[in-house]
Amino acid sequence: MSDIITGTKAKEIDRYAIDVLNIPSLTLMENASTKVADFCYSQYKLNNKIIVLSGVGNNGADGICIAQLLLQNNSNIDIEVIINGNLEKASWEFLYQLSKLKEIGGKISYYKGENLPDGNILVDALFGIGLLKPLRPDALELVAKADEKNYQNVIAVDVPSGINSDTGDIMGAAIHANTTITFGRNKTGLVNKDGPVYSGTIIVEDIGIPDELYEI
Repeated sequence: MSDIITGTKAKEIDRYAIDVLNIPSLTLMENASTKVADFCYSQYKLNNKIIVLSGVGNNGADGICIAQLLLQNNSNIDIEVIINGNLEKASWEFLYQLSKLKEIGGKISYYKGENLPDGNILVDALFGIGLLKPLRPDALELVAKADEKNYQNVIAVDVPSGINSDTGDIMGAAIHANTTITFGRNKTGLVNKDGPVYSGTIIVEDIGIPDELYEI
């Protein structure tokens, strides 16, 4: 059994599960998001501000879904989602999750170069396994600001933003996580080069992809 795979391999397996096995992408996304939300509830007092950094791909959709789950469980939680990226290029899953968050009155803003708000928890859902090239300037600025902010508790969704999920290289800047919750299998980018420094404690969660796919 392959215990560690590249981010590229993970994307291929996700796509096979969705396209060939007909596992709905939203089911996988909601399974992953539930794991992160449950971790937040079990590990932290959610009585201070939570910041969710979200890209516009499916890692960002995970972040939006996590925010929904936290709010649905406790509408008094102070949580703000900060989105970075071109909405015209957003995945349909991201747009679906965003519409659901808006329906329940979630606080949403769009990054325009401002300073990040204070908080005691940061959920990093900017890029995940999809980042294999240097960060574009706006994302580089946001990632650097988030890391310099030195939030007390940082949870990375799948891979800390700025880390190449295949190699462990820093793609210009990266966010130090206390905990990285990755899905299906550990990733080579979390255990090589700069990955271990930025990943913190790595937790691997099952989200419903059959084990045999990791042997294809």
